[in-house]
Amino acid sequence: MIEAHRQTLTKMLTHQAERTPERVALTIVDQDVSYADLVARSNAMARGLRALGIGQEDVVASLAANSIDQVALEFACARLRAIEVMLNTAYRGQFLTHQLNVSGAQLIIVDAHLVPAVLDVIPDVPSLQHVIVRDHDIGLPNAGPVNVLGIAELRSHSSDDLTDQQDPLWTDPVSIQFTSGTTGPSKGAVLSQNYLCTFARTESDIWYRGPEDTFYSCGPLFHLAAKGICVLGSISRGVRCVQDERFSVSRFWERVRTERCNVTLMLGSMATLLWTREPSEVESIDTVVCIPAPPATLQEEMSKRWNCRFESDYGLSEAAPLTRSGPDTPLRAGSAGKIVSEYFDVHIVDDDDLEVPADVVGEVVVRPREPHVMFDGYYHNPAATVEKYRNLWFHTGDLGRLDEDGYFYFVDRKDDYLRRRGENISSHEVEAAIARHPDIIETAVVGVASDLLEQEVKAAVVLQPGAQVNAEHLVRFCIEVLPYFAVPRYVQFLDDLPRTPSGKVEKHKLRVQGIDECWDRERAGIILSGKRSTESVTRPVKDNQHRNDSP
Repeated sequence: MIEAHRQTLTKMLTHQAERTPERVALTIVDQDVSYADLVARSNAMARGLRALGIGQEDVVASLAANSIDQVALEFACARLRAIEVMLNTAYRGQFLTHQLNVSGAQLIIVDAHLVPAVLDVIPDVPSLQHVIVRDHDIGLPNAGPVNVLGIAELRSHSSDDLTDQQDPLWTDPVSIQFTSGTTGPSKGAVLSQNYLCTFARTESDIWYRGPEDTFYSCGPLFHLAAKGICVLGSISRGVRCVQDERFSVSRFWERVRTERCNVTLMLGSMATLLWTREPSEVESIDTVVCIPAPPATLQEEMSKRWNCRFESDYGLSEAAPLTRSGPDTPLRAGSAGKIVSEYFDVHIVDDDDLEVPADVVGEVVVRPREPHVMFDGYYHNPAATVEKYRNLWFHTGDLGRLDEDGYFYFVDRKDDYLRRRGENISSHEVEAAIARHPDIIETAVVGVASDLLEQEVKAAVVLQPGAQVNAEHLVRFCIEVLPYFAVPRYVQFLDDLPRTPSGKVEKHKLRVQGIDECWDRERAGIILSGKRSTESVTRPVKDNQHRNDSP
């Protein structure tokens, strides 16, 4: 067994290929790829990149859907000691320009239908020298001074090992993972070969049960969780990963059954979307890695319906995982498992960086116990790196708490924590409670200005198609499931929440929007206190009040 730390991606893959060369490593977009074949494809791509001048610490970007080329690119860059950056396929314009310029990418691999997005930004990205187009069925475009080639140019090289190439080092930077940038420009976290290997091995501790495991994944490979937990996690264990191109609510369980998968990853709202669909007899799997963990109020019900065990963890691009559950640490409802103490020190601290007692909310801070198990700083942005470190601790900006047994509970982003009339409120917990309503797809809760100097609670809500839910109905639902002080005063119905291209909700935009388009609970006469709710005005609920009703 190869140690998870002080390891390279190249060695991790070749080790499994030497053990079981013909075993299927990946079924990716319905294509079976053995471990030996994955090594061969990666070698060919490495030779193709090298022929175009890519070498140590050069940056190769991709703007493409999940495919074997994405996985081969990861290992090709690792072999060349180059750096890959997988970009969100929704990026356009300034978002795409920003990340290409920050990374200084010299080459980009792009799906044919996304080529126009790249051509639009080429004049503003002086570092870009090559555009490699995937699966084109028409002539290649003219990009002026930038060289445009088909992907066949990378695939057609010899698949022999690059014996004339220096072996990579475990300390080599190999990936740039951009943060979501919900309140400002995204930053590129530099991840070493050892970081990704350690991440993959530690994350697989959550779900790995034995050599016959088969992991089902449909998350995008530009997301660290899908790339690290699913694909790299499976390769680190020598098992098969089924990686589909995208998430489909209607096909999810059928894919799990057809491919005989016993473990899967559910990210973000995937669990909620699957939960709200009509149940079917094929909904069954042994283990669900759910990030974040399902709401405590739903975890038991989901487990029964899907006949599964839930596991979860907590981490961020810069350091992950910091907590986990697993076979040795059963997931406690509402938690994200226990602190992973092997590689990190993790504390919960107050505003003076003093550690707080159990069950007291504070900011999560972290520092590594070993080199290169955490990010190596923000790419070409030392000021942002230094800003995150105070008193020798990396400050995550997340709020959480630990219980007496060491289980971790995520509370909120520090910027999203609310305070209303002397009470602290977690937007995350309010969102989880509202999500229990069967007609709601998603909600975002923020604090808005109050006449009483602190904040009032605003809920922006996205309804299921055709749902007939009005704001008053929703508030009455909240009264039953939330403490009185956390019940939203303001409700706004939206077709979708404002998001970054990576899908993160931009809560700052909801704050800036304020309350102009919101329904106001207190103006409607629903006044809540610690003892009971009172209604100074009683109004009938109109049948058509399912959007932003005016009181």
